[in-house]
Amino acid sequence: MDESIRFAGVANKMGSLVTTTYRQGVVPLMTEEETSQNALSEVVRATTTEDFEIKLGRLQYSVGIYDKLVRATIPISGRDDDKSKFFLLLSFDTGSDAMSIIEGKVLPQIERHQDDFV
Repeated sequence: MDESIRFAGVANKMGSLVTTTYRQGVVPLMTEEETSQNALSEVVRATTTEDFEIKLGRLQYSVGIYDKLVRATIPISGRDDDKSKFFLLLSFDTGSDAMSIIEGKVLPQIERHQDDFV
């Protein structure tokens, strides 16, 4: 989708990774176990904001900027919102415009395929 995306993974609402992929040639910064633990942490962080949805609205995505990469967590769900919730986890190269990529490329793609997440 964009050459600055290093990693993409999908985690279920329990924080377990369902699938992952790395950009060709990327050397992962974390082990497989660390990536799994980080996925759980990201999902827990995203779901704790659900307590404030009535006042703030639904989380569209969250972005964390680190020294070595940029991470994003994007909730995705199908028609049956609560029962089929997943999270798209992305990492980007530092210096990339993650927000523009998410808003211009990733979110429209998710919207087009919303019914696939059932």
